Amino acid sequence: MTDLFARGELRDFLSKRLASVKRSLETMPEDEVLARSTDDLVSQLVESAALDALSVGADAVDGGVAEVTIERYDQFDRAYYKSPGFRIHAVFELTGDTELLHYAPSKRLLTRFDAQVGNGTITVRIEQPGSAPNADAAKQAIDREIGKIRTMAGHSTRDVQAFNQGLDRQLRPAIESRKKLLQDRRDLAGALGFPLKKRSDAPAQVPFKRKGMGVQGTTRQSHRTPYRDEPALTEAQYEDAISVISSALLSMERTPSVVAGKDEEELRDYVLVMLNGTFQGAATGETFVKSGKTDILVRVEDRHVFVGECKWWKGSKALGAAIDQLLGYMPWRDEKAALIIFINNKDASAVFDKVDTAVRRHAAYKRVGSSSSDPTKRLNHILGHPDDLEREIQLAVLFAVLPIGSDKC
Repeated sequence: MTDLFARGELRDFLSKRLASVKRSLETMPEDEVLARSTDDLVSQLVESAALDALSVGADAVDGGVAEVTIERYDQFDRAYYKSPGFRIHAVFELTGDTELLHYAPSKRLLTRFDAQVGNGTITVRIEQPGSAPNADAAKQAIDREIGKIRTMAGHSTRDVQAFNQGLDRQLRPAIESRKKLLQDRRDLAGALGFPLKKRSDAPAQVPFKRKGMGVQGTTRQSHRTPYRDEPALTEAQYEDAISVISSALLSMERTPSVVAGKDEEELRDYVLVMLNGTFQGAATGETFVKSGKTDILVRVEDRHVFVGECKWWKGSKALGAAIDQLLGYMPWRDEKAALIIFINNKDASAVFDKVDTAVRRHAAYKRVGSSSSDPTKRLNHILGHPDDLEREIQLAVLFAVLPIGSDKC
């Protein structure tokens, strides 16, 4: 038999467990920390730290009765006496991390708990004096014993749930701090030379604020190979570019004459005009360029750091092909992308959910991105490369609802 909940305080056990997981981050190879996304690292460390709460089955699954000699102490006579009796045991199913059986939760019963812990089971025993077993009394005694353990397991569960729910909040800052430290050590600031900035002659009527755009490196290699700094748009640069595209799409919707009679490529060129009218890059004559029929690219040397695709809604299968096309341009983690969907306004209300579902069903889909204030204007998703889901692509799906028949032009 084991003396349960007697090894120490559960809060101390949980605190040490969290500290141990944080220390594992310090010993993780630098290339792996830098190469993997923060979300992936958080998921890994949360999974390693989280505990499965205890749960005891409702009914006994096994048990037995044995005749024994019971020794009892008589307080009045101050002597031990032996008498015939029965030792009865009941076996219950047990799930969760059994380590939790050894630590006292923040709320507890002030009594002793004895049980035998097996592989997925917990066994309680009682002794009953007399020459004939009393079934009702035995059942009540068993229920009392297992009931006390269930009560303690319930108190433990509340502590464990609070611990698990707080892991992301506890671990994410540690991961971000570790990444920053390693990046600073490698002196990334200003090393990659991608000075995308707002043009001094950008049209004033673009209804979005612009920030000065500097240089930043981000993860581009799997932890299977050494980390190497890669050119990348910062989050602020990405959001500024998306804002300009959104402005262009809004002007299309509000001024149908702008898109009347124009095909997909011409609509794409209108977006390019807005982008290049707002931003400039020192490395190339045109920062936002087109490649092939429908691509909007930001290219630095041989790297595509931003890819946009313009497509009329033609159904889920066609959308999947468009995502495949995006992925073909973006073989590395943490890339930035936009998928611009033109919708014929005769069936617009039915399309938004279909697009969201189609993206989620794609083989490269990982999870939902940041929340959108208007899902009829923008959806955010995170994709992974089909060959390595640790490689992440930030995808903004943008919508423009255009006049009926525009897609036939």
